[in-house]
Amino acid sequence: MTDATACSVLSVHEPLAGSAPRARGWLILEHSGPYGRVATDALGDVAERLRDHCRDAGITVLLARRPRESGRRAWLAMGGHMVEWGDVDPAAFLHVDLEAVARGDVPVGAVATTRPRLFICTNGKRDACCAQFGRPLAEALMRGDEDVLECSHIGGHRMAPTALLLPVGSVHGRLTPDSARLVLDSARAGHLHRPSLRGLSHLSAPEQVADIAVRDKAGIDTVQRLTVTSAGTVEEYDVTTPDDRRWRVTLGRREGSERPESCGKEPLTPTWWTVEHVEAV
Repeated sequence: MTDATACSVLSVHEPLAGSAPRARGWLILEHSGPYGRVATDALGDVAERLRDHCRDAGITVLLARRPRESGRRAWLAMGGHMVEWGDVDPAAFLHVDLEAVARGDVPVGAVATTRPRLFICTNGKRDACCAQFGRPLAEALMRGDEDVLECSHIGGHRMAPTALLLPVGSVHGRLTPDSARLVLDSARAGHLHRPSLRGLSHLSAPEQVADIAVRDKAGIDTVQRLTVTSAGTVEEYDVTTPDDRRWRVTLGRREGSERPESCGKEPLTPTWWTVEHVEAV
């Protein structure tokens, strides 16, 4: 692969907004060893059962690591809450009440945390862009910040380098060392870094676009969630801000030029949501 054929280079003119993978929650397991295309297979016999257990609750499982460290920490973010384990066997999660965590309960052995963590995708076995562009970014940030880890595939390698920020569940793309530091520093101050924002992962693609459109229009950069609901059609959404202001967002669809969905794949025609109109209601 060359820079000219990399899927993230060929997709550089496509919007970030609405490109975040959807997940009700995220389970991140620290794992120091190598991992392949399906990273969680590295967990051995428990891998498939753990994926099934989490999939039923809408949770995506990732592996994460830092160079020359061999910890077994874990983070579970769900429903706006996050809990952390300092040392845990992956099999233990088969018995965690995930719905209770979503309600704010803290499992035995875990602690509640609001400390932001940034996970940068470097999984080259899934897509070459994640390694070529994600790994140098992760290495640059991990040297100076213990809250940054490299991780397995998040989704959306066309936006590489890409990263997941917990506990808010925001996904960011086309990061540089400077913008990635701003993502984490902003979160520590209770803010979202808007320029790199692909979307909040608990929302669908059109909901992500509507959410970002209102944030831009109203100047809202808080990590607090906005309430996004359908206004009756797939193109219209009502968005309510934390101060109870309500906005109507009308969306459209746009078609782009053919490009591969992933490095080495056959070209296809991409489509994405666009903002047609935003008004206070």
